[in-house]
This record gives sequence, structure tokens and C-alpha cells, in this order.
Amino acid sequence: QQQQQQQPRPQQQPGDADGTVGPEGVESATPAIGHPVVPKKSKSWRKVVLQVFVFTSVWWMAAILVIMEIKQTVTPEGIFPYPFALTSIVQPCCGFAAYLLSLFYNRRRRPCPPLSWTELAMLLALGGLQGFEIGLTNKALEFLTVAGRTMVSSTSVLFMMATARMWGLERLGLLRLCSAALLLLGGFFQGYGQQSDKSSNIVGIMMQAVSMLLSSQRWALAQFILQHSPLDSALGQISKLQLLSRTLPVTGLVCLPLAIWLEPGAYTYVNLMQPVLHFRVLVIAAALTAMLYAELKLVNLLSAVAFNVLATIHQIPIVLAGVLLQHNHVDLTSTYGFAACLLGALVYAAARHQDRLHLED
Repeated sequence: QQQQQQQPRPQQQPGDADGTVGPEGVESATPAIGHPVVPKKSKSWRKVVLQVFVFTSVWWMAAILVIMEIKQTVTPEGIFPYPFALTSIVQPCCGFAAYLLSLFYNRRRRPCPPLSWTELAMLLALGGLQGFEIGLTNKALEFLTVAGRTMVSSTSVLFMMATARMWGLERLGLLRLCSAALLLLGGFFQGYGQQSDKSSNIVGIMMQAVSMLLSSQRWALAQFILQHSPLDSALGQISKLQLLSRTLPVTGLVCLPLAIWLEPGAYTYVNLMQPVLHFRVLVIAAALTAMLYAELKLVNLLSAVAFNVLATIHQIPIVLAGVLLQHNHVDLTSTYGFAACLLGALVYAAARHQDRLHLED
């Protein structure tokens, strides 16, 4: 005992009096006795719910404004009946607006590392898929009403379900099979309810179906970029606005050759110098920038599939806007199909909730 008392005590390192700092100035895993452990602050679920509500509201209102303005512009009686050409003009404007916003919001942020060739290929693929998707969606408005096209889009969760399974993001189960059955039934009823001018309706439905297929691939890729990129990579540090400013110009460039090929005469001086067209392009670009930014935030907060569930629900106010503002006629059979698709989306949400419960267990 006398020898132990004579042994010198080890010198304390600076800041080691409370036992929270180790020899290298790193936080120790075991605090000293008598000092309470301060838990790390976790992201409040109330804050997440508030963010989802705000971005969902912005996305829905901007989506209604965009689709109404585009429908009035690209109809055969509109001032610029060239959907691909309109997309090639609007998307670079949105990209420039996103670039200016990124300069303002990221002025104190450290610059991102340069993009690797793999990351550049991902951005090009994201912009290319979005270009074909938006161009076909706008083109479908030539053949379908706002309410009709929106009701056809309610089957998008089925495309997302198949894509998530193909990418290995989710597994199949009883609830997902029930959801798929409801979505297929809803799609059948909606197709059967399109009775007037069947040839043009079929063309519009096919365009919208291809657009939904591309959309599901695009958002699965966006989920991978936003949630699975390494933190030390360029895509792991890039902001949402910076991502938009890089992909939207690619979207416009994809639609440019399509417009030259499918819409001859779109880029004439008389067509492009209309003051009303300039005003509508600014309105559409501003609303679309807000909508796409809200979409990316929601994908980051939730997931690609949960986002598409919200996309299905938000089609209700769009259909109501088409009926009330543009006096679109909705067939009763199509209404039943639309309701079946909404129910299928809710069943799919229940399946995802069940997956979360299994992970917690």
C-alpha cells in the first residue's frame, strides 16, 4: 500500500478534468462519474412533418399553375402549340434561375469538389431522362384534357413499384401485390372510360405511360444520388439548387432536336417574339423551379416511392382545377378508376409503414 501511495499520479491532459476529452483532445466514450451524459440532438419529427407539409404545399400549388399555363399555351388553339419547343425554352430558364438562387444561398458554403466522370454521367442521365419525360408529358396535353391526363398519371405508383423492385430498393409482399392489383384495375377503368375520340386518347395515354416509365427511373436515380453518394464526393456535397442548375439545361438540350424533328416551324421569329409567350415562359419557369426544388427536398426527406404516393394524392386538386377552371368532362367510369388508383397508393403507403416496423423490430 505504501508503494502504491508513493507512485506518481499520471498528469492530466488539458481539458481532461471532467473525463470528456482524451489524450488527443478527442471526446471520450466514457465520461467521468458524476457528470451526466449529454445526448446528441436528433432531428425532431415535428420539424420533419412541418418541412414535408411546407414543401408539399409549394409543390402542389406550383404544379397546378404549371399545368394550367402549359395547357393554355400548347393546345392547337394556343399561342405556341409546340410542346417540345416550349420545354426546350423553359428548362434552361429554370436552370439559370436555380443557378442564381444557388449563388445566393450557397455564398458562404465551401465549394464542392470537381465532378468525377461517373458523377457527370449520372447527371447527364438524370437530365436526359427528365427531358424526355417532361417533353412527352407536355405533348400528351395535345390529346388529353388536364383532368384526363392527371387521372392517367395516377397509375405512376405502379411504375415506381416495379422500378423499386428492379433496382433492389424494396421487396414484394401481400400489401404490395394488393396495391398493384388496385392500380391495374384503376388503369383499366380509366382506359375504358376514355370513350370520346379514341384514337387521339390512345396516343395521349401511350405518351403519358412512357413518360411515367421514364419518371420512375429518374426518381430512383435521384434517390441514389441524394441519399447514397459518399459525403466526400461532389454529389455528396452538392446542394439541391446546384443539382437543378446542372440538370435542367441538359433537359432543354434533349428537347431541342426533338422539336426540330417533330415540330417544324416552331422556332420562327413570329412565334418566338410574342410578348404573351415571354410572360408565360417566365411564369412557368418560376413555378417549375419552385416545384422541382420542392420535389428534390421531398425525395431527400422521404423516398422516391413515398414521393410518388404524394404525387398520386396531389392529383386530386389538379383534377378539380381542370374540372372547375377549364370545365373538363370526367367520365364516371374514369372516376372509379381514379379512386381505385388512389386506394392502391394508400395500400402501398401501408406496406412501406409495415416495412419500417419490421426494421425497428
